[in-house]
Amino acid sequence: MPIVSTSVENSTAVLVIDNPPVNMGNTAMRTALLEAITALEGRTDVLNVVITTAGRHFYAGSDIAEFDGPPSEPQLPAVIAALEALPVPVVAAITGLALGGGLEFALGCDARVGDTSARVGFPEVTLGFLPGAGGTVRTPRLTGIPKAIDLIATARQIDADEALSLGILDRVVPPDELLDAAIAYARSMPAKRLVRDLPLAPAARTQIDAAVALLPKRSRPNILEAVALIEQSAHLSGPEALVLEREAFHRLRVSDEATNLRYLFFARRAAAKDLRTTASPRKVRSVGIAGAGTMGSSLARAFAAAGYDVTVYDPNAAAVARVNEITGVSGTDALSGLAKADLVVDAVFEDMQVKTALFREIEEHVRADTILVSNTSYLDLAELSRSLAKTSRFAGLHFFNPADRNPLVEVIRAPHTDDATIATLSVVVSRLGKTPISAGMGDGFVANRIYAAYRSQAEFLVQDGASPQQVDAALISFGFPIGPFAVGDLSGLNIAWSRHKRLAATRDPRQRYVTIADQLCELGRFGKKSGSGWYRYGADQPRGVPDPRTDALIQADRVAHGISPRDIDDEEIRSRIFAAMLCAAASLMQSGTVQRASDIDVALTEGFAFPRHVGGPIRHLARMPHAELVDTLAATYRSCSITFAIAAPAVNGELPEAISVLLRQVAP
Repeated sequence: MPIVSTSVENSTAVLVIDNPPVNMGNTAMRTALLEAITALEGRTDVLNVVITTAGRHFYAGSDIAEFDGPPSEPQLPAVIAALEALPVPVVAAITGLALGGGLEFALGCDARVGDTSARVGFPEVTLGFLPGAGGTVRTPRLTGIPKAIDLIATARQIDADEALSLGILDRVVPPDELLDAAIAYARSMPAKRLVRDLPLAPAARTQIDAAVALLPKRSRPNILEAVALIEQSAHLSGPEALVLEREAFHRLRVSDEATNLRYLFFARRAAAKDLRTTASPRKVRSVGIAGAGTMGSSLARAFAAAGYDVTVYDPNAAAVARVNEITGVSGTDALSGLAKADLVVDAVFEDMQVKTALFREIEEHVRADTILVSNTSYLDLAELSRSLAKTSRFAGLHFFNPADRNPLVEVIRAPHTDDATIATLSVVVSRLGKTPISAGMGDGFVANRIYAAYRSQAEFLVQDGASPQQVDAALISFGFPIGPFAVGDLSGLNIAWSRHKRLAATRDPRQRYVTIADQLCELGRFGKKSGSGWYRYGADQPRGVPDPRTDALIQADRVAHGISPRDIDDEEIRSRIFAAMLCAAASLMQSGTVQRASDIDVALTEGFAFPRHVGGPIRHLARMPHAELVDTLAATYRSCSITFAIAAPAVNGELPEAISVLLRQVAP
């Protein structure tokens, strides 16, 4: 079947797009559209045109892979120009997705009829550029400037009803009526209605400022440029504004930021593919969560929001009462309350005996095909599974705080996990809207192992002379939303303390180990929840302020270790921390705990807010000049020759082979 087929009946030409699986806009599809549209020129038997789809989606967006090369003809603006050049009305019949270039194509039509499944939006700013085929020009002419700023600068998708209320859709109908309704609408139009030529109603400065104020304070440059283009279009003709937009699109498309964000886009896709198996996934409708604490409650909200029937077990009646207040969630103080669950997730205290005993009891109450997963951050899944009679349905599903908002999930195959269990968890993670990576077994799996190296190096830097607030500020200036010491206080220092105590017996005595965080915990300073940790907190200091008592502990620790503090600049802070992460990543690759370097960049950008615009830690360091990287690795090795042993060759001016292999995988 051709990508675009045309039929004419009663003076209405119907163009049907069929480019499976989602009508992704690529060179072939644009060529077919342009040919079909130009073939209508001069036909006196065609009085109106409707464009629809043979699939579930009208036009799901542009093929991101094409953006890495030079633009291929025909480009989308030429296709839209051909639409606008037709002398008869053109109506888009939108079902499913019309995103990015797909929405811009629809806006090039004279009207848009959608069914109730329609979803529209502009994802471009999440990829480092902005709409380049009229999005910033035509949208405000339908919605007004403030609403256009909201849609384009936030990249949010909107449903059919909201699109109708904003003027993007002209009518919404049930799916089975879409084509007939679009044809009727096209026949009712007396003439063309080019959106680009509609007058743009001026907006009050206060309204525009209010829309901009809702954007993140640290908005990326491409977002700010999109806002500026939307505002400019009020003072320009449609064709003039289109020229400026296209120039900005091409310039930003080839920027380092856009290239890095496309890299992450494909890295996320590759990570998700790792979870695909030939086995059929089991149906999961009901989810049980064992534990109603902070993590359990957060998981309950995440699963309930995704449409699962959620039951939370906790022996504490007060905890059960709290989860009963969550919409779509029921609580129980009896394990038998989980009997109907298709999937049970543990969210209890990070203790091997506690979790082992829990799973042994759970197995007595659930069906033989119920999938059991542990949300452990560090514990050995092989040991956890030994208490189970049926280990093939057991795996790890490691969520990150807060589980209802943090997008990262590590999927860990235990020694006897079967393919059907992994296939099922892949479907579940997708339905939750999370970003998965496949992780092998090992203390901390992937993301936490990298983060442990990050945190250790941050503590080394404090012991060497930096302050916690200086380290945090150095990373925030790079693009992190929050620094490691503030993160520790927010998540609770006692979590890492428990791990430190568990690993103490096996720690190499030659390994550098900073005890300041442990000392804080011994004093009951667990972070924000206890009112103090690295920082001090209060009703008037919710974000924390430096604490002289912490400073005194740091100074005493330096004296005890014979360290004379020195001035450390922000660049050294960043380079040593990033190199520490690189060393940990190379070790994980060597051990087989992670499959590819890009998985690490996905884990750190999704789970720990490493700035996406640089592509993640591995991608960022792959751009560093060779000599500078070797010097940085040497400094990191000297900070602890045991923890960062993999970087030893750097002391002799050589890039370690394991690190070189890692960097080559992600080099731009």
